Amino acid sequence: MIKGKEIVSLGESTLRESLGYPLPLSYTNLIVCLKGSAVVNVDFKNYLLKPNDIMVLAEDSITVVQRLSSDFSAFYCFVDKEMASEVAYDLPNELFLFLHQSPLCRPQPEQAILLKMWIEQIKYIKAACTLHQHTMLRNHLQNIFLYIAEAMPVTGINTMRQYSHTERLCWKFWDLVGKYSAEQRSVAFYANKLNITPFYLSQIIKDFLNDSPKGLIDRQVTLKIKALLRSTDLSIKEIAYRLNFEDSSYLTRYFKKQTGMTLTQYRK
Repeated sequence: MIKGKEIVSLGESTLRESLGYPLPLSYTNLIVCLKGSAVVNVDFKNYLLKPNDIMVLAEDSITVVQRLSSDFSAFYCFVDKEMASEVAYDLPNELFLFLHQSPLCRPQPEQAILLKMWIEQIKYIKAACTLHQHTMLRNHLQNIFLYIAEAMPVTGINTMRQYSHTERLCWKFWDLVGKYSAEQRSVAFYANKLNITPFYLSQIIKDFLNDSPKGLIDRQVTLKIKALLRSTDLSIKEIAYRLNFEDSSYLTRYFKKQTGMTLTQYRK
């Protein structure tokens, strides 16, 4: 299994070449056991992977395949940062908390056929669709993550108590970004909400989420801009007003800096 350079890379592997070594991962990764079994260590915790089990791994996960049955094979789907961000935009924040704690998802036996169909559909989209492939891949990936969100146990304060104070601050920051990023792009605003300094917020976010607070805020704002450009007929001026930009000119410069594209180019 080789980490792909495409936006979404698909394939099948026995993982034999990775036995005993850390897996090369993209930004977000799905591994589905097709047959056989494997013991996979994720961040120093062992998981038994059986047929139809889904493992969701982040780029910074330390993932080592420790044991494989002789008949083991898996389907893998590597998703780069840009696509993963678009997929995550409409997902509930509780899902990220759940997957961080529980990377192994086990569908019910009667749902195995649906999982096989999902795999065949994403293969077809990747191989045969061109004009709308990006949108179809994004929607198809969102569907499986939303399925996991539907099936996961209800999370809340009991789950949060399992995290350190620093980790809870990071998850609360991400929740605040989802709530306020349409209005607020200042790191100081979020630090104030959390009753910590911007410097301390930058330190803990870099350590836990492998990014800067400003980078995560800008990513979320950019996704909001893309969603408005893609799904509404709002003018650039109206989008600027809705997202609290000084004017359309500033919005244009901001979007070009974040994406390398003009607003008009993206909308077309």
